[in-house]
Formats: sequence, structure tokens, C-alpha cells
Amino acid sequence: MNRNQTKLFLGIALAISGLFASQTFAASACTSTACDPAAAAAACDPAVSACDPAPVACDPAPATCAAPASCDPAAAVACNPGCLSAAPSCGTCSACGDFGCNGLCGRHGCADPFFGKLKKSICEGICWSGYMNAGYFTNFAGDRSNGYTDCWSETTPAFNALYVSATKKAYTGGCGYDVGFGVDFMFGEDARILRSVHGLDENWYTGHMSDGRPSYGFAMPQLYVEAAINNWTIKAGHFYGLLGYEGATANSRFFYTKGLLCSVSPVAQTGILASYNGFENLDITLGWINGWGNGFDNEYGENMVEGAFTYHITECASIKYAFLAGTCDVAVPLGALGPIAPASAKGDASVHNVVFDLQLTRYLESVTLFYYGDFDGDTVLVWGEHLYRDLNCCTKLGFRAEWLKTSIDDTELTTLGIGLNYHPAGYQNLYIRPELRYDKSTNTAMLNGRPDQFTIGFDVMLTF
Repeated sequence: MNRNQTKLFLGIALAISGLFASQTFAASACTSTACDPAAAAAACDPAVSACDPAPVACDPAPATCAAPASCDPAAAVACNPGCLSAAPSCGTCSACGDFGCNGLCGRHGCADPFFGKLKKSICEGICWSGYMNAGYFTNFAGDRSNGYTDCWSETTPAFNALYVSATKKAYTGGCGYDVGFGVDFMFGEDARILRSVHGLDENWYTGHMSDGRPSYGFAMPQLYVEAAINNWTIKAGHFYGLLGYEGATANSRFFYTKGLLCSVSPVAQTGILASYNGFENLDITLGWINGWGNGFDNEYGENMVEGAFTYHITECASIKYAFLAGTCDVAVPLGALGPIAPASAKGDASVHNVVFDLQLTRYLESVTLFYYGDFDGDTVLVWGEHLYRDLNCCTKLGFRAEWLKTSIDDTELTTLGIGLNYHPAGYQNLYIRPELRYDKSTNTAMLNGRPDQFTIGFDVMLTF
């Protein structure tokens, strides 16, 4: 980017960041399903109501975990004891001690006679969950293609996924042993991203886009078994990788579209991982995989090691470092740039990824990303900043800024996006996500022959 472009980019980013830094907090619009955040904070956590800046003050759990009829401090604390725990939205929390499943196991209270028995007979064994997702995404220029955005997409309504997951969590609480497994299966347009590069579900397609590229199809992103012994967990099979920040599935990211790391990180991979969580603030995962996003086949004899180290600095801050290195088919897709190397080439690759997550206030979160990849001498560098601001218990505002530079023709990509996550009152499993996005590239082939592009869209997601 030249100096003027850099000033424009930073100016827009700082202006939107200022919006997030505002301390204004709107009143809850979903009082029928949850306590008002301010009232819940005052009733359930005196420290929060006293504006205590300690880590507990940045925990939104008291605002969102209270039952509709009353604010039970015990339930709120049991549901989400710290900033880093996943907080259920709009009064759906349960103090049942489940393992964080978003489906049937996590939505019903222990006192319910029917679901209490169902939880004991089914949920402690297999947990079923999933989502349905559809949306529309278009560019202001009226082109049929939206360019490289979202790993390529077309200006047509899309049914992105019907996704079903069956999981038996291997959990010991640090003592004893247990076994588990995971099976994920989906149908939709996201199959082109969630499928394997080689083997397994590589060719489970049922339709193609206007230019001949695969579109709708089936995929099996996960098929693994795991065993836990004390603080160790061993996972073997086909599973999601350790690189990146935003997930490839619709229910694992804030925005409808995917960020730049979508194009340069493997999604599902096959191998074996060993994790240890016996340290107080440090989680470690190390393992081996059979290449870049492959299924159970290893067509080119690929061989890679990967790992991740996550350190919880405080209850409100964590840093994760992940790496991937070895020999692989280095045809890493990069939008309109095409592969970094010929599709049949096996070469050396190494990738390093850092994610720093900081809860700035009770309602404001910052996530900073860094990625560096070397693919047989061709390099890819990615920097990103994400900001999330709770507006009320049913609405969250998000901002994303990412920049990518590759040594291939010195191509640079810049993306700015702003969007909302909205839960209608009384429908906590329904998500509506509008998004406005701006992209700029020094390689005009990325954006249908233009140097920049505005796109707008939204999706609707129902989780179960």
C-alpha cells in the first residue's frame, strides 16, 4: 500500500475502533428471556455493580446467565466462572456441569424430570448438536462473482450448510480415564471448504457453479476417536486443525464471511494429536498429520508435525501459538492467485500463527492475529485485528481488519468488515448476521478486475 492508502486504511480502522471503545451500553431488548444486563449485574454480582475493574468485572456471565424469573448468583457462577468460559446467551445457562455442548445437553435444567433423565441416559454419553445456515452475499458493482471474498462466492442465495455433530467427550477432570469420539456430517455449499483436499470426502459433490467450480455437496469434516488418561488426551482420525482463529463452520465465527486466514490455513486434517492440560495456565497439544487438509488417503506421501501452546495470562487474557511444518502438497489455495505451487508438487512448508485474545472491559473484546507461512520459498504474511462489543444480551457488534501480503508478485490484500450478531427476543438459538465488507487488492484479478470492492450480505443460522 502507498502512503495515502495506508492513511485511509488506518483512519477507517481507528474511527470504527473508537465506536467500540465507547462505554455506552444499551438496555436489554430481551427481558422476556433474560434479566436486563445492568439489573443482573447489580443483583447477581455486587463487585460488578460497584464498577470493580478486577478481572471478575469483565465477566458478562452475570448479565447473560441469569434465569428469566430470577437472578441466581450460584447458577451464574457455575455456568460461567470466568472471562474465558463460553457464556450462553439470553438466559439459556444451566448449572448442570455439562461439558459446554451447544446442543441438547446444554439447554435444559437438571430439575426438569424429563430432560434430567434424558441427560443422564443420552447426554452423558453422546451429545447431538448442529446448525442450519443460509444467506445472501453480493457486491455493489453487480458482478455475478464476489471475487476471492469468502474463499470465492457468487451473488446468489446460498444454503450454506445443514450440519450435524455427534460427540462423546473423553473427560476425566484430571483423574482416571475415559474414551470418546466425534463424527460430523454436513450438506451445503460450505462443503467446498470443509471437504478434504485428497481422499475421504474429496469428491462428494452434487452441483457446480456457473464457471464449473464445485458448489453443493456433502462433507465429513470430523471422524475421530479419543482417549483420556488423567490430564492427557489422545485424538486420532480426521479432525479440525490447530491453525487460524475464525472457524470454517458458520457457528464457530462471528461474521457471515470468512477472513483471509481461510485461504491459507488447512481446515480438516488427518493424524494423531496428544494434549496435556495438567498445568495451571498452560495447555499443550502436539501431533502428526498426513499433509495439508487430507482425508485418510496420502496421495503424495506427505508428512507434517503440528502443535499449539495456549497460555492463559489472566482470566481475561490469553495467547496461543500454533505451528505446522513438514513436507506436503504445497498447492495452497489463495483465491484468484491460484495455487502457490503446481498441484502435484510436494515441498517443504512451515507455518506460524499467533492469536492474542484480550477482554478489555465487560463488554469489549480484542483479538489480534499474526500468521507467517513459507511454502518452498514463497511466503505469506497475515495480520488481523478483531473487535467485539456487546450492545445488549441479544446483540453484538463486530469489526474485522485484516491484511495479507504474499511474495508472489508482491500481492497485497486488505479487508475491512463490520457486522452484527442478533438474537431475536425469545429465540436464543436463532442468529441473524448482517455484514458490510470492503476489500482492496494490488492484484485486480482478485476482485473481478477492480482494485477494490464493497460487498454486503446477511445470513440466518439456527442452532440445535
